[in-house]
Amino acid sequence: MEQNSQHLLDFRTEVNNAYLTLQSSHYAKEKAFISKCFQIEVDCQFDKVKLRLQLIDSLYSTQMSKRYYGIEELAGALAQYTDEELIREARNYVNSETSEILDKVFTEKYGYNSVGKKEKKAVSLISKYLYFLTDYQFPIYDSLVKIAYPKVIKEYNVTTGYSKITDTNFVQALAKLNKLSGINNFEKLDNYLWYSQKVKNSSFSLIFSKEEHLERIKTNI
Repeated sequence: MEQNSQHLLDFRTEVNNAYLTLQSSHYAKEKAFISKCFQIEVDCQFDKVKLRLQLIDSLYSTQMSKRYYGIEELAGALAQYTDEELIREARNYVNSETSEILDKVFTEKYGYNSVGKKEKKAVSLISKYLYFLTDYQFPIYDSLVKIAYPKVIKEYNVTTGYSKITDTNFVQALAKLNKLSGINNFEKLDNYLWYSQKVKNSSFSLIFSKEEHLERIKTNI
């Protein structure tokens, strides 16, 4: 859209700046560690998936471990498929093609609450799992992205057809933003959406390196 060309250029500049800023951050270090662990071969598919999920849940605080049997049930659902099958389905999903497999895993509920009832899906954790499985080529859904998305499309005048994202439309909405903005890189887009809200909330522990963060803490004492 011609009338938005400057807005989109500004947006791409901000996204690239955030991406470069985060390269030396503790966040980037942890992300690289998770990616490395995804390359470890484990004979049992269930064990491999469970280890990955526990790692993501721990480092990203998706709270799945607080549900009774949540990790186990989600691992069982994902372990029914090979990595190659899930990567293919994820790519189809991003390209607006249907996927019965992902529709099923995203809409299923996993784990139990304190009175033994199933209450919640695991959209955020699954999206992060697919993000790492596809080498960062799948959009992440979480609370910070939900907050950042409507602000971004308004500030940079990007018409995606989605005024906000939900756990049912986030793939389509973020795929549209990724394409229409000219970013065409889910890793950079996710980095920016996450980073923008961390800065707004003055939450710096992951944004900086360990050394820089500690130095800032000492300075503010």
